[in-house]
Amino acid sequence: MPNEVLTVSAHCPDNPACIFTGSDMRIEVVIRNTGTQAIGYPLDYLQQRGPNLRLTDNPSERSQVLKTGLADHALKRSFTTIAPGQSVALHSIIKNSELLMFRHEFVDVTAEIGVSAAVRVGDAEELLAFKGGARVKIVGRDTLEREGSGAGGGR
Repeated sequence: MPNEVLTVSAHCPDNPACIFTGSDMRIEVVIRNTGTQAIGYPLDYLQQRGPNLRLTDNPSERSQVLKTGLADHALKRSFTTIAPGQSVALHSIIKNSELLMFRHEFVDVTAEIGVSAAVRVGDAEELLAFKGGARVKIVGRDTLEREGSGAGGGR
């Protein structure tokens, strides 16, 4: 049931096109309650630990799972209520060194972001498993310039 009432999306808050310029990339993950009951979500735990992240180099299809942080496990039972129609945001950073691990130029990476957790639906005592995720494509400015130059277009 939680997979039907919570949706997950992700974007780069200060860089809507997610263009890599050599700096760390800020990612905002939005978890929205599309159902009719309040959902208890362990936001503090996920914020402290960070989402699951897998980076895939699009041209080579090589991928790497990034490490998550350590978090206080007691926070797994500390719930932030997401009312119907409301959302919460989780903030994460992908370091520039992580984006450059596949190649040192022409960055073309897809970040797969997972925010699985045990959630509380309404007033239920039993927690339910929620598994959600989103993808963000991150492309370097140098990659865009190279692709934009095309045939006959030089620098």
